[in-house]
Amino acid sequence: MIVVFGAIMYFLMIRPQQKRMKEHQQMVDSLAPGSRVLLTSGVFATIVHAGERQFIVELAPGVEVTVLKGHVSRAVTADEEEFEFDDAPVVTDADADVQDAPVATDEELRAMFDEPARDDVVSDEPRTDGPVIDDPNRPDTDTDKR
Repeated sequence: MIVVFGAIMYFLMIRPQQKRMKEHQQMVDSLAPGSRVLLTSGVFATIVHAGERQFIVELAPGVEVTVLKGHVSRAVTADEEEFEFDDAPVVTDADADVQDAPVATDEELRAMFDEPARDDVVSDEPRTDGPVIDDPNRPDTDTDKR
């Protein structure tokens, strides 16, 4: 009876899982640079480079990450995707019609702030203008200790 139950478990659970793993491995092995894939995280990507255990994928134009091959869920077709990235034209300095902003002088920068700049004086005397946290003479005000 136990042998029959073990055989049923094998054919209903273990064997189908092994078949799915083998099909997934064949699908991953068939992927090449340029293939669009869906990662297990739900992110669409384009394979840029295929290694032995990893892919370098492009998530968006200029954004590349390295993923393990096992994290590729499936290959996708163009009709499955809702959006398509278009590379925006690159604007060079020669194309730009914008002049450089003038550099602000020190006086203009100081005028931007309400308080005038002050030079902090370094001394050996302790500061007395703020609360002292590490005062050994301070009474214990912790109410949790009883």
